[in-house]
Amino acid sequence: MGTRRATSTSGVTTPPSSTWPCISFASTSRFPTSIRSSCSPLRQHCTPLRALTPHTTYTTYMYLTLQVASNFCLLACLDTRFMTVVRPLLDDATFALMESTHALSLVTAISWSTVLMQSPAPASCRLLSAAVIFAAHFGAPHLPSDPAFIEYSSYALFLALLLLCQPTNKLTYAYGAGFGAWFFGCFHLSKLAGGMYEDQAATVAAAEMSALFLLAFLSMDPVKKIAFFGAISLKVCFVLTGQRDFAYMSFAFLAMLWQGVSHIVTKQQATLMALNKDKSSKKSPDEAQREKVAFEWSHVSYFPVLLVHSCHASLAGRAYLASKEA
Repeated sequence: MGTRRATSTSGVTTPPSSTWPCISFASTSRFPTSIRSSCSPLRQHCTPLRALTPHTTYTTYMYLTLQVASNFCLLACLDTRFMTVVRPLLDDATFALMESTHALSLVTAISWSTVLMQSPAPASCRLLSAAVIFAAHFGAPHLPSDPAFIEYSSYALFLALLLLCQPTNKLTYAYGAGFGAWFFGCFHLSKLAGGMYEDQAATVAAAEMSALFLLAFLSMDPVKKIAFFGAISLKVCFVLTGQRDFAYMSFAFLAMLWQGVSHIVTKQQATLMALNKDKSSKKSPDEAQREKVAFEWSHVSYFPVLLVHSCHASLAGRAYLASKEA
């Protein structure tokens, strides 16, 4: 989506596309103030709103679906590992209850939804965002165990939306073909080397996580770098080890790339990219960087309600402008 700050001229602010598992009160309560203006209601409709385009709306909802679904699929994998560890410590009844409720996933859904419900967005937006979270929680265990189902169905929807909304743009076909070639290459890599390092999965995980953290902390502008690296390296890790956790984690970075493509195709500047390029702050570089990190983490936590609120605000703004014109 384009860059939209919550100022006196616009009530619409949209989040970058990134979602991480196990959203907790720690991450959301640490940076609450930086998101308050983003969730503020329309300011008396004093000026025309910059409405969301249909393409932006459709594709961002697709990104939300992909990220939240993969988030809770990852939590389902972690739940299985967690229950294996704690099984000797629990009696049969407690174990059966925790296993049936998917404890880690349930705790995440409740805590995340509780935080979203405390935002200043309209009640309908808060309830809908919480419904999205719980739908993912209850639906994830029933999805096919192969991550390819989520990946390929999301790619088909992404491509269909690009073709529907930007059918004459050459970039639509270029990026569509590029991602298709990437999936085709990964498919053949799995045939040649699938599961080659299955026994060394823990070592691969340690190396991958170390590389991701180093890239995130050492780079001055890590957004593009970590999106490309995460999407590619985590997918390769999944192919080489067969561990589904890697695939579900890669989808968050893949969705970031897809949203970046949408920004390029529609010629709208992404909020996070604009934030990283903003040099207008008079604060020290360290203070400015900490504010950017706080802003991004807040958007990570509040992503569902921000998206719903953005659409709600755009619809409300359109209705207001239509009434004024009438």
